[in-house]
Amino acid sequence: MANDDHIPEHLREYFGPDKVAFFGAGGSPAQLAPPESPARRQGEAAVADALGKVGTDAPRVGERPVTRPPKPALKRRMRMMSERALMEDSMRRLGRVPPHCESGALWRRGFVPLWRVLPWALRRRMLTIASGVKGWTRTG
Repeated sequence: MANDDHIPEHLREYFGPDKVAFFGAGGSPAQLAPPESPARRQGEAAVADALGKVGTDAPRVGERPVTRPPKPALKRRMRMMSERALMEDSMRRLGRVPPHCESGALWRRGFVPLWRVLPWALRRRMLTIASGVKGWTRTG
């Protein structure tokens, strides 16, 4: 690729074989992919695409998505936050290092103490209902 005439001279040094990878698997020198291999064609296509976008406002590979991912439903968010609060509480009680982030005060001071005083039978029933796994029965 370093000898490709389509690459401007001031950029050509960045596309030589020594700029791709210094070492391959096991510390051996990296080998260039054979010219007929799919990896070589994909690499050359990626370089050509990147060079074609130089100086334009075209989207680049790895840029943030055009649309934001949807927020989880309220039920899912509450479950995630309660699981996180319970995990942080167990880290505080059992771990040597406290958690490096904290849930909201409502979850820390309201939900966690309430959860800890519930009898196990009620907790198990709540977990079964909220788990999303339906139709399983206990065997044995």
